[in-house]
Amino acid sequence: MTAAGPILVVDDTDASRYTKVRMLQRAGFDVIEADSGARTQEQLLAQRPRLVVLDVNLPDADGFALCRQIKENPQTSSTIVLQVSATYVQHTDTVRALEHGADASLVEPIDATVLVATVRALLRAREAEDALRSALAAEQHARAEAESANRIKDEFLATLSHELRTPLGAILTWVTLLRAGAPDAQQLRRGLEAIERNTRLQTKLVEDLLDVTRIMSGKMQLEIVRVDLRSVIANVLDAIGPLAQGKEVKLSAHIGSSLPLIDGDPARLQQIVSNLLSNGVKFTPRGGHTEISIGTSGPWVEIRVSDTGRGIDREFLPHVFERFQQADSSSTRAHSGLGLGLAIVKHLVLAHGGTVEAASEGVGRGAVFTVRLLIPSGATPTSSIAAQRPRLAPSATRARLAGLRILVVEDDPDSCEAAVATLSAAGAEVTSASTVRSALERLVVHPVDVVVSDISMPHEDGFGLIRQLRQNENDDYPHVPAIALTAFASSEHERRTLDAGYDAFVAKPADAEELVAVVARVARGSR
Repeated sequence: MTAAGPILVVDDTDASRYTKVRMLQRAGFDVIEADSGARTQEQLLAQRPRLVVLDVNLPDADGFALCRQIKENPQTSSTIVLQVSATYVQHTDTVRALEHGADASLVEPIDATVLVATVRALLRAREAEDALRSALAAEQHARAEAESANRIKDEFLATLSHELRTPLGAILTWVTLLRAGAPDAQQLRRGLEAIERNTRLQTKLVEDLLDVTRIMSGKMQLEIVRVDLRSVIANVLDAIGPLAQGKEVKLSAHIGSSLPLIDGDPARLQQIVSNLLSNGVKFTPRGGHTEISIGTSGPWVEIRVSDTGRGIDREFLPHVFERFQQADSSSTRAHSGLGLGLAIVKHLVLAHGGTVEAASEGVGRGAVFTVRLLIPSGATPTSSIAAQRPRLAPSATRARLAGLRILVVEDDPDSCEAAVATLSAAGAEVTSASTVRSALERLVVHPVDVVVSDISMPHEDGFGLIRQLRQNENDDYPHVPAIALTAFASSEHERRTLDAGYDAFVAKPADAEELVAVVARVARGSR
């Protein structure tokens, strides 16, 4: 058996000391020596022995008193002391040694086997104590981490409840007010704007929660294509602009004159930029400035978002990208949100093979977020912002769906009515069915140009509907384009619906223009 440190044999008699040293060395121990109290103190501090075989009679010290000094000194208190003596051999002497702090006591002459066995027993006991102490420390650390995790979870759930209820409360209040009487044009406009704003906020909260769930389960996947980051940033600026204008925050962009295309998922890259830029606007006070710049730096495309906002406390800065972490999670905090946006940004950037970092000089000094994405080999530069997807004017939307016959299959009455109203307003002739069976029966009698179907329905779901539609296709019953309109919004569900036979996928809650555009696209493709 070996100890963490050597064994110190203390005896002023050379022969006695030599005998004990040899006994222990033959048993495999590393042994050092001392012949006085002063030398013992030196060896204790210099060599840190694990165990001391301490004679009682020393020329410059009393062995009992020296033992007590060893045990009372914080630097040496954990040292095991085996007291030995050829003079003090009575039971009362053994008691005296133990009361002065000795861990055991032997009388001389000492048999070699007894000395070695005693030393081994003392070391085993100390090892067991150390293991127990280590286990206790680990348990205390684990408990502290669990308590911290529970506290973060409780704070997050409280924040989540607040953040979900707030937009719902605004929506419900405005619906109640608008139904209570005949609102004038201004009140109607304000109410509808508030309902739309809070609905979009609610949708963003749910999407963030779903994204974090995908990240934690390892199911977040990217659809990689060549991407022009100019187009991505243009779309984000178009979306964030009204928010900045409403807060009177100056929003500016500086885009390099020649940028290469990169490999990435356009939707997720837009999410990265949107999260960073909306955070900048959110935490910048009225009259402040949020800026995005993009250029190249060596093998990287570098996106930099800076603001003149509240900044980040230096102690919180290392945790800024962690899930469910917020610098201020109290009920008096100045800004809303779940503390998920930056965690999602970090995961998406890493999934693209890039890096992201945050910097701030402290509270009130603003913040800078820098994303670096690798330039693929052979990428060519582009020098103009790609055209933004045009927003369809009502008249153009109506013209695109005019004459189309559409069947909406949806079991939820409110969702069905909303989809029917949206498509009818766009000029389509729309009918509806609440079950798969009634939908199939109606299609036999009244063929349509497009089917828009929910996935989750009682008795038989949207997968059953598409399976029967595709099985029945023939010369007399041609292919009918079908769109899945579902609250199952993950990329995994999208792939599953497309593999099942649907021509397109739209996640709920669907933007009216998006739904109309998808219907127009699949109908045009069919024709």
